[in-house]
Parts: sequence; structure tokens; C-alpha cells
Amino acid sequence: MTKGNRKYIIVLALCFIGLITIQLLAPKPINWNLSYSKKDKIPYGTSALYNVLPDLFPGQQITDASMPVYNTLTENNTAAANYIVINALFQVDSLDMRNLFNFVEKGNSAFIAANDFEGVFADSLKLGTTDFNDLNLKKKKDNSAVSAIYNYPGINFINPALKNNDGYQYTKCFDNVCFSSFDTSKATVLGNNTSGRINFISMKIGKGTIYISTVPEAFCNYNVVHEKNQDYASKALSYLPLQPIIWDEYYKANNKVRESILRVIFNNPALSMAYYILLFALICFMVFAAKRKQRIIPVIEPLQNTTLQFVDIVGSLYYQTRDHKNIADKKIIYFLEYIRTAFQVKTNVYDDVFIRRISDLSGIDDQQVKELFYYFSEIGIKQTITQQELIRLNKMIGAFHKLNKR
Repeated sequence: MTKGNRKYIIVLALCFIGLITIQLLAPKPINWNLSYSKKDKIPYGTSALYNVLPDLFPGQQITDASMPVYNTLTENNTAAANYIVINALFQVDSLDMRNLFNFVEKGNSAFIAANDFEGVFADSLKLGTTDFNDLNLKKKKDNSAVSAIYNYPGINFINPALKNNDGYQYTKCFDNVCFSSFDTSKATVLGNNTSGRINFISMKIGKGTIYISTVPEAFCNYNVVHEKNQDYASKALSYLPLQPIIWDEYYKANNKVRESILRVIFNNPALSMAYYILLFALICFMVFAAKRKQRIIPVIEPLQNTTLQFVDIVGSLYYQTRDHKNIADKKIIYFLEYIRTAFQVKTNVYDDVFIRRISDLSGIDDQQVKELFYYFSEIGIKQTITQQELIRLNKMIGAFHKLNKR
């Protein structure tokens, strides 16, 4: 190695070390995933609430549930307990639902906070939810309709002893979901938002009570530690009697155990042993069959244009997986690249100046441009979206291209 080359190598090595140092020292972006797990200290985690449970229920045992309702209640023979579930979605099968109802009927309590309720649980209690901001958007047609997406009304309790005179105001980490339907013959309203939409109810089942809230965000870290809103969670949980707590960690979006496709094999000793024997046999086969062998030289066909086949395969794959969020993200990225190329503007912030400039350059009304980019923001913060939301996004982008005069 010559001295001249050594200088260049040293410079490159220093640049490489500097780049790694900058990456290590750079602040990490905030994780906005919908976790609701006691292990996470991110905004949508519940570690703050979990840590204060001993203060809310002094002297009571706290048990973590990492299995479905049926397994948890079968293994925990507690005479009396409170079952707490906090997640974006609550969906159980018929077996879990029957065991949960039997658990409550014996005089126990269940507290379930979720934005959406699906399956037999929702059907049996006639539960339906809707995003208050979407509901408000449908009612308004003027410029305030778009801003209503981010103008959240406060929430409060019905009980005068718990009610906050100023209400509980949330501006972040909050979807403000409310009930669109529930079994009014069984339910007692415990809370609503300042617009009168109900978000907290209780239902008497046998000797016990099940409490249902549509605002799990009020129990996440970001809002529990908020000075003006931190007592909402404690007041909501004060409806539960002073008895042992079963804290759910199974119905979480990032539950690795629940998502494992091999969990059935590893939970069964016989299947687990067969799995390892299969892996060992495959390794032995690869070792002994790796000898060099003379094979017939295959006929290489000329390359074909498989673009249409590739598009068809990719389209079928997306259709089968139903990953609407992935498709929406790619459409938004492609559209923003088009905006940057065609209009020569940055797309980092969707402020009024940006909206007005896009409107002037494209010849499209300010209101329509604002609705499009605000809808981009709404989709960006969601973990999953529905087919209807994806169709709406596609129609809004198509309308922009159709009306674009540039």
C-alpha cells in the first residue's frame, strides 16, 4: 500500500466513523405506533397507567394476561377480579366471549377501552362506533369542515362527583371515537364528549358489570401524564371495585406471541420435537447432497416481456393480503413525488402557504386541495385503513389529476 493511497483510506475511514457517530447521536424519531402495552413508554403505550395501578387498587394483586380470555380465566381461579383490556380494537371469538360473560355474571367486573368492537362481542351487545370528527365532517360543507378533523371536543363524566367543570381537552393522541349504537335496554351512560356523543357506558351482566369506553387514548402514556387530563383515567377506573386486577397484554397490536405462526408447534412438545428433527434432517440432506454433480445444461429461452404478468401478480398479491394501508402509503408517496416534480415545491409541511401555492399552480379550489392533503395526514397516523378509505383516497387523487390545469 502506497503512502498516497493510505491518505485516502484514512480520510474515508474518518468520514465513515463520523457518519456512524452522527447517526448514533441523532435524536430518535417518536414512535407513534398504537401499542397500548405496559412495556412501552411511547405515546401510545400504557406503562404510566400500569405503574399507578398499585396506587389505584392498593393491596390488590395485579396479574398480566398474555393468553386469550378463555385461557386466562381458566388458569386464574381468583374469587373476585377486575379484567382490564385497553387496545385500539377488541375482537374475541365466541368461546372467549362466553367465558368473559360468565366471569362477569359471577360478580366480577370487566373494563374494556377500544376504538372499535368487532365480532360476536360487538354483535351481542349491539356495539357500534364512529369517529366523531368524520361524523362532524359529514355535517359541514364550508371551510370549517376540514379544520373540524383536528378540533376535538372535550370529554367528561356524567356523574357530578367525577365530572370536571372544564372538561378534559385532548389535542394529540386522540381520535375522539364515540358510540354510534349500543343496547340501550342494558346500558347506563357514564361519559360523553362536550357535543353530547356518548363514549363511556356500563352494562349489568348477572351480578357483575362490564364497563366499555371508546377512548383508549385517554389511558395511554401521552394523556395519562398530561397535567390537566391525568385524573381522567383514575376516575374512569374508580368504577371498578377494590379487588385483584387482571391486566390484558394479549389483545395488543404488537403482541409477538399472538402473531407467531409457529406458536401452535412450539406450545406442543411432540410437534416441537418433530419440527427440530425436520430441520436437522434438512441440514444433513444439504450437507451430503452438496457434492458437485454433472447436470444437463438447460436450454435458456430468450427473455420475454413479463411486465404485464408482473403487474398482474403484484395486483393479485395486494388484493389477497388486503393490505390497504400499504397501498395507500405507496399512492401518497408517488403523488407527493409528482407534486415535487411538477410544481417544484417541498412537501414537508401542509400549511396554508403550501395549500395556497398548490391551488394557484394547479388551478384547483383551495378547499379541495386542503381536504386532499389533510386526508393524507389522517391516513398517515393510522395503523390500518379500510377498503372504503382506500377507495376514497384513490378518488380524491384522481379528481386532483383530472382538474389539474398544469
